[in-house]
Amino acid sequence: MEQHSPQRKLEVKELKITYEGIETKWTKMTPKSLRKKVTQIQEYTQSDPQKAIQEISKIYLRHRELPILNNYLNLSYQAIGDTENVDKITVKTYKSFPRYLFAKTNYAHTCLRKGEMDKFEEIFEYQSDLQALYPEREVFHYTEFLAFMSAWAFYYYKIGADKASMACYKSMKVVDAEHHTTRTTKVLIHRTWLLWLMDKIFGKNSVDKQISEAFKDKAKQVSPSKYSYKL
Repeated sequence: MEQHSPQRKLEVKELKITYEGIETKWTKMTPKSLRKKVTQIQEYTQSDPQKAIQEISKIYLRHRELPILNNYLNLSYQAIGDTENVDKITVKTYKSFPRYLFAKTNYAHTCLRKGEMDKFEEIFEYQSDLQALYPEREVFHYTEFLAFMSAWAFYYYKIGADKASMACYKSMKVVDAEHHTTRTTKVLIHRTWLLWLMDKIFGKNSVDKQISEAFKDKAKQVSPSKYSYKL
């Protein structure tokens, strides 16, 4: 099978983003009787991930078909550094709900971490524009945008497209500079530029030996477009 070439341009059109709660086909799957509990679990994913895992385990067998619950379980395992369980729940959720945005972003990060570069753009259906990926949607929650752009930032970082990676991060910073997803991406982006500077000064090769030279050569041609938002 012919290898798919990395995207050469980051396409992001005008996008409507909200900071208020938003109803999607995925959130609607959560029973009303369970929504208060799920909201509490969401808070635990950052403040007390072990507690979140404990609370999810109490209801998981009866509600494992809920994509949002699987996402919170994924976030909790990430927070405690349990990579094995992160990978298990990530693959399971993506196979069950391939159109669920957070299933896509989580699986994309897992594939990139494992060096499975060819799977990335397939996961996002070859769309670097969130609106194009979900044309039926008019508004997106800001956390959806951050998760999507973080995945693309990591992808561009992995293929050596530093400018495109930085453009993704800057768009996240505009939306929420203090969000944990943005801060995590910031660390990644700053590491990218530090390594670039070290290469210039010391003439060292790229640290990431897993990325092929072919990917790197094509990455040099990436030209990110400007972002436009309706906040």
